[in-house]
Amino acid sequence: MVNIREIITSNHLHAESYKELKAGYSSAKKYKLYSSENNPAYLLKIYDFEKRDRIKHEFELLNHHYQNKVLCQKAKLFGYSEKEWICYLILPYIKGISGDIALPELGEHSQYKIGLQAGRELRKIHLLTPDITFNWYQKRFQKYQDKLQICKKFGLAFYKQKFIEGYINENIDMLKNSPVSFQHDDFHPQNIIIKNEKLNGIIDFDSFDWGDPWEEFFKLPKYTIQTSIYFAKGQVMGYFDNKIPDIFWRKYNLFVALNQHANQISGYLRGNLKDVQERTRYIIETHDFNNNNPPEWFVRCSI
Repeated sequence: MVNIREIITSNHLHAESYKELKAGYSSAKKYKLYSSENNPAYLLKIYDFEKRDRIKHEFELLNHHYQNKVLCQKAKLFGYSEKEWICYLILPYIKGISGDIALPELGEHSQYKIGLQAGRELRKIHLLTPDITFNWYQKRFQKYQDKLQICKKFGLAFYKQKFIEGYINENIDMLKNSPVSFQHDDFHPQNIIIKNEKLNGIIDFDSFDWGDPWEEFFKLPKYTIQTSIYFAKGQVMGYFDNKIPDIFWRKYNLFVALNQHANQISGYLRGNLKDVQERTRYIIETHDFNNNNPPEWFVRCSI
């Protein structure tokens, strides 16, 4: 059992009490640290000790984002305990409600405006580039090949799989010239905080990666449109300042296609393969892989 009080005391935090926060899917254990009875001041995230190098890097990157005026937490402390075999982050607590809960309660125009804000923040997140260059295309292509083999191993198949694989083979060369930037890699309504009908913060950077910044958008049909197509459209329009490049939808479709094999594997391992395959069918049926026009959800959004 991790001694939360010892972490509070050793880091000289003004916190009278704490409470575990069980929302979300992060592997970290999370605790709200209260400066008074009803006033959470900090968020404590505890990880396995083996992750200390990555979490320390996340600590540094978060503060780079904060300097770039991203609406995110300015990481306060990184620490670790070999005795308890843990490492941890201490962050300011962002007040508000997660987007997956808040957005459906708002009007369509409010949802769209918050999406615009989120898109602008995502663009700022992508300002960071890796210190060491690497062949991202080769890494991404190998990742896809690995997922193909795992699907074969598990006997996993999905709707129009051969068609999707053909689309990938025809288009994947376009990634050879991809820019490489920081990827939040889990950017969707559950990881944004809304307060007073405005975006109040982007959270949970734990899955961060490096790659083509536009790959972030494959999460839209996976997680976001189920909550709000208005937010989803706003995210795209805000990111591009209302001027979507001609090449965007083709690349978007490619990333949507590239991630379907990984979705099946995740569904199989988590025991919800049937739901994943129903979503896969819906995504493929509502995306224009033949002409690379915008998807049905984008066109349907009247704003």
